[in-house]
Order: sequence, then structure tokens, then C-alpha cells
Amino acid sequence: MNLRKFLIPTLSLFFIAFSCKDDEPEFEIIPDRDRQEVYDENDIEIQTYLETHFFNYEDFDFSDATNPANNDFNLVLDTISADNGTQDKTPIYNYLNQADGVYPRLDIKIVDQDDIDYNLYILKVREGEGDAISPLDAAAMLYRGTILDGTLFDSAVNIENGQPFNLTGVGSIGGVVPGFREGITEFKTSTGYTENADGSITYNDHGLGVVFMHSGLGYFSLPPTSAIPIYSPLFFNLKVISRSNTDYDLDGVPSHIEHPDGNIDGEEDNIDGDLLVNFIDNDDDGDGVLTRNEVVQNEYEEDVDENQFMTKAEAQSYFDAITATDEIFISIEGELDGTFTLHTLTVPDDNNDGTPNYLDSSVTTELE
Repeated sequence: MNLRKFLIPTLSLFFIAFSCKDDEPEFEIIPDRDRQEVYDENDIEIQTYLETHFFNYEDFDFSDATNPANNDFNLVLDTISADNGTQDKTPIYNYLNQADGVYPRLDIKIVDQDDIDYNLYILKVREGEGDAISPLDAAAMLYRGTILDGTLFDSAVNIENGQPFNLTGVGSIGGVVPGFREGITEFKTSTGYTENADGSITYNDHGLGVVFMHSGLGYFSLPPTSAIPIYSPLFFNLKVISRSNTDYDLDGVPSHIEHPDGNIDGEEDNIDGDLLVNFIDNDDDGDGVLTRNEVVQNEYEEDVDENQFMTKAEAQSYFDAITATDEIFISIEGELDGTFTLHTLTVPDDNNDGTPNYLDSSVTTELE
């Protein structure tokens, strides 16, 4: 899987440089190019591509995005050219600045990376009807990664091997390149799947589109494979399938709840003001009581009438009817027997000041 950042190229350079004998030529390390300069070049390359290429929009039913036929849609990019009879096709760039809710659309997301505001171009054919994705989630998707000339450098035709991917790297846990993370969080997951007669799987109402990223949001000067030239823009053709929670500090609170806005610079992301932001701090408020002892994880496999949840909607409806104000939604998990389990979190607020115990250092109640 080439989405992850690698230290190997850097280490390789180190060993080559210091393994040369005195009578051998010295290994010359070429410094990185200026990132702003590369960004400007990449931006022209991407915009030129978007102005000269189209996708097979005629094969998708935009009048009804939930049409089951759309679930089998495979997005294909091609050059606009009289030679292949596509001179009248609509360039991808024409979908920029569409009104809200109009698809297909080309969105530009500003991503701050290395003191540069990058334009991340996101072609949305369908946003998706399932769950929203946080930068701190793990996510599963079908994808094809290519460079400008269409050369394929990575792909996943199923989600069985090595997925889901952690979108954010923490400690020894690898993440994905910034452009991929920021792109996939603009889509939603599928609502479920259908098993076909031949054993294949069709995912329903999943988000799909393409993310076009500058090299500074990808691998820049250290691509993990020779199929990617240095300083090359990357394109990821995506079908977004599912998300799952991470809990990097094992404190019982999903990471995305401890880091809801995607920006760890705010005071709300580091309640006790120590060196660890909440999602990697197992005592968020610094009161000496571990966060996992100040919350309670709950599982509901059935409703009050002891009827098992046979659909995700039934589990969701049950949660919507819960009256406890200190219980928050975590996830609904599909079981192998076809039923569903609702996961919630109880977050007490003993002094009723609006701040839950695990974020309030004045409350040191330890739950059993």
C-alpha cells in the first residue's frame, strides 16, 4: 500500500552516503526544490489537466444519485480530443463553483501544509449517503492512484487486505499522505452492501470521485516507488466504503470526539494544557483519574422489548429515542448473524456545569 509515508528512502540515502570508501566518488545529495515553486508548477499542471480532460458523466444518473444502477458506476478519465470524437465533452474544470447540492461538482479545499495554502481539487460525482468521515478515523475504500499521464502506481480492488487505513499517523501507527486524508474526508461512506449471486459485493450509495493533489500533499521529493516521478501531482479515483473509530490513547473515547474540528491548535483539544493533545492523552483533564475511568462504554443489541436490531435504521431509531442526556452516539456495528449492535458512551457531568467529568479537573469521580 503506497499511501503511507516511508522513511526508507531517507535511510537509503544515509547508508549510501556513508558506505562509500575513500577512493570512491562521493555521493551528491541534491537538496529539495523550493516548495512554493513546485506548488506553482503543479497547480498549472493540474489545472491544465482539468481543462483538457473529462469523465464518463453520461454513464451516471445525476437526476437520482441513489439509483441502484449508480452503484456499479466506474469513473473513467479521458482526454478531450477530436481524434477520439470527444471534442464536445465537458471539461472537468467546468464543474468548478457549482451551486450547493449540484453534481457533478469540482470543489477546491484549502489545505495548509508546510506554510503553503494548497488548492486540493476534488471532483465529486456523488458525496455519499452514509457516514461522515473524520481525519482521525480509519477508513476503507476502493481506489486507483495515478500520475498525470495515467500511469497506475497503486490500487485496491477490494477492501479485504490491509484496510481500513488510519487517516492520521500517531507514534508507530502509520497514516496516509495529507492530500489523501483531506480529500477522503470530503466524502461519505456507503449505506451498506448487496451480495450478488456470483459472490461479488456491490456497495450502495457510496461516495465517489477523484482527488487531484499537488506533490507537496503527496510524496514531494521522496516517492515510495519509481512509478511516481519526484515532484509529481497525484490523482486518486475513489469509492468510499466505510469508516471506523480509532482510540489512539485507549481511553475509551473515540479519537474523533476528542478532536472534532480537525484542528489541534485550539484549547478545547488540549484541556489540561500539557504536551499531549486530548486524543493521545489518557488523562485529558489532568486530574489524576484516567479518562477511561470517567466514562462508560455501552452496547445495545436489542430494544426495550428485547427485539434484536435487524437493520441499522432500527438501531439508530432506538438511539434517537434514548432520553439520557449524558449518552452520546459512537457507532452501529453489523454482526455476522445479520443483526446490529449500537455502541454509545456515557459521559457523566456530576456538577451539571456543561463540561463532562473527563474534561473537568474539579471532578475526580472514578466509575467502577
